[in-house]
Amino acid sequence: MSVNQDLEYDDVADALQRGGASCSASECHGFVCGLICGSGFADPKIWVGEFFEDFNPRDVLQKEAFGLLQKLYESMLGQLNSPDLDFELLLPDDSQPLPERTEALANWCSGFLAGLGMAGRSDQTQLADDVQELLRDLAEFSRVDFDFEDAGEQEQVAFEELAEYIRVGILYVYEELQPGTTPATLQ
Repeated sequence: MSVNQDLEYDDVADALQRGGASCSASECHGFVCGLICGSGFADPKIWVGEFFEDFNPRDVLQKEAFGLLQKLYESMLGQLNSPDLDFELLLPDDSQPLPERTEALANWCSGFLAGLGMAGRSDQTQLADDVQELLRDLAEFSRVDFDFEDAGEQEQVAFEELAEYIRVGILYVYEELQPGTTPATLQ
């Protein structure tokens, strides 16, 4: 789960932190994904203002972070439209502690919902029942606060199942909201 095409979670997180971004790598990824699912694209003019209070294209560190976000965006578009269904959430890898991974997943969900809302999809009553249910689940997941002192195998498996549910759910949301751009194998 840590790799999103050629971009590693830690590399994106470090670049965002150095550039002074106001959100985590997972939240940024979720936000842009929500924009894509909601509108079919994600205009950088929209999301750069969401991630950087005072974006300065001459600031080398902000420019580097923005460049990585652009690569993530391009990767996401390719993954969401791939017949291989290889879309992945940008989360810390399995070697990281479960609380950190869980917090990142909650941030991803929060970012996704914010991006979907920014794309004009905040009125869930206009969406299919299955999509509405998934969005309610994402809202619940975004508020979850796990405190695993001694996370065992069972908690690790539960986390992986939850992340997979979200991953597949996002592919479904994209298919429902952007039917003209989805791979033929999903239809």
